[in-house]
Amino acid sequence: MSTLYQVIMENNHLINISIWVVLIISVFLSKDSPNVQWLAVNILFARTLDIALYEPALKLGGWFYLIMATQNLLLMALIIKRKQVANYIAQLNLSFISRFAQRSAKDFSLTPNELTYILILASAALIQTASLVERGFRKLTDFNPMFIYDAYPSLMHILTILSVLVIFSLVIDAYRGFYTRRDSANRSSPT
Repeated sequence: MSTLYQVIMENNHLINISIWVVLIISVFLSKDSPNVQWLAVNILFARTLDIALYEPALKLGGWFYLIMATQNLLLMALIIKRKQVANYIAQLNLSFISRFAQRSAKDFSLTPNELTYILILASAALIQTASLVERGFRKLTDFNPMFIYDAYPSLMHILTILSVLVIFSLVIDAYRGFYTRRDSANRSSPT
């Protein structure tokens, strides 16, 4: 067992909680950008689910990979279908939640950072699906591949670091005003 693997496994919960705290800060820093704030809230929701489900799912064997891949695919869908989801929530008349959703739907735009985040989520889901298939080979045949199993913690750790960097980039851009209607209008007018 490699040292990196031990560090990742021993600190996975701490890593997830740290990301969770950063996401809460991101929600407040991106207050002027409904798009970025909506994304941060969705990722915060997914991370909360991840923190709650990770340990119990880990004990379920192959179901772990299916649960984690499904979670990544659902977050991808929430990002890609944000306008439709936000419009639906806006119609529910849930006080500030509906107003927040309405602002996000009205100012909808898919940013390059979000596309990168979607690619990271798709990569994670692909690795998790490949892990499930590899596990199936181990359980159903005499063939005992451990390629993805051995690399899984390191690969997921790398994707987690990349996703945090993308989120930081997105929030910094939002904080600087890149994703507000006011700023985009100023940038498009000749100086």
